[in-house]
Amino acid sequence: MSTGFLYPGQGSQTVTMLQDVPAVYFRQLEAATGYQLQDAQAHQEDTVYIQLALLVKAAYYTDQLKEANVFPDVVAGHSIGAFGAAMACDALSFENAASLVYHRATLMKQAYPRDYAMGVIVGLTRNEAEAVVAESFDPAYPVYLSNENCPMQHTISGHVVGLERTLTRAKAHHAQTAKLLAVPVPSHCILMAETVKKFTPFMQTINLDRPSCPYIKNTDGRMTMDPDEMRKDLLQNIAYPVQWNKMMDVAKEVGMDLALEFPPGNTLTKLIHAKFGENKAIRTINLDQHGMDDALFLYQKWR
Repeated sequence: MSTGFLYPGQGSQTVTMLQDVPAVYFRQLEAATGYQLQDAQAHQEDTVYIQLALLVKAAYYTDQLKEANVFPDVVAGHSIGAFGAAMACDALSFENAASLVYHRATLMKQAYPRDYAMGVIVGLTRNEAEAVVAESFDPAYPVYLSNENCPMQHTISGHVVGLERTLTRAKAHHAQTAKLLAVPVPSHCILMAETVKKFTPFMQTINLDRPSCPYIKNTDGRMTMDPDEMRKDLLQNIAYPVQWNKMMDVAKEVGMDLALEFPPGNTLTKLIHAKFGENKAIRTINLDQHGMDDALFLYQKWR
């Protein structure tokens, strides 16, 4: 029996997600980065704001659970959520994570300030999604297959014009869902290779401690306790597809039978239910849905 802490990625953000976060987290973030998290409505399409907001939300809820003596046996985060996972297993301090995420998001925004995004295709296999991308590929408006979230859900990344064409093509192939995501950069594909190079010096200056529990990597779905492997994963996941489907296979193999999804949203809970069935192989507690008090009650009941 083991408990997993799971952290969502970009696209899960909401305008109101920071309303319950104490001011001390914003002060700590500003001290680490010089960035002020404010005026959410005006920044909902700004990748720097979104990524830092997700990190702050993760830090606050992680601290609440640990103060209640709830600790992870394994951690995993989707894309930017990997930094929340690295904090949860004590490999990264909040200040160091904030500094890294600030530079990461700034470089991503600078690389693609407009006209690029991500989309999601549900109801096709990986091979079918790959074929759709190949059929509609236009080098003037490039699109690439990116994350594998579960066997029948995949993301694509690239130019908005190309994304619209590819999503239309996916619908013609009977995709259940094919739509744009609220992610204003083409993450997790070759378009971000140069950003990885530019982010490398920042990753090399930050110390990562040995984690207190296993961390599951985005880039290959494998588990590690090696700080250098974690550093490599946090760096390279910008330009590599998130292997969430494999990550959850590994989590289950190492005994994760209870998953706590951190706010905002319920995307990761839905993916677990789609892959394993609802509350069967892996029970889920969604902190956004249940709230902290009910989440702690369910944790004690199921543990």
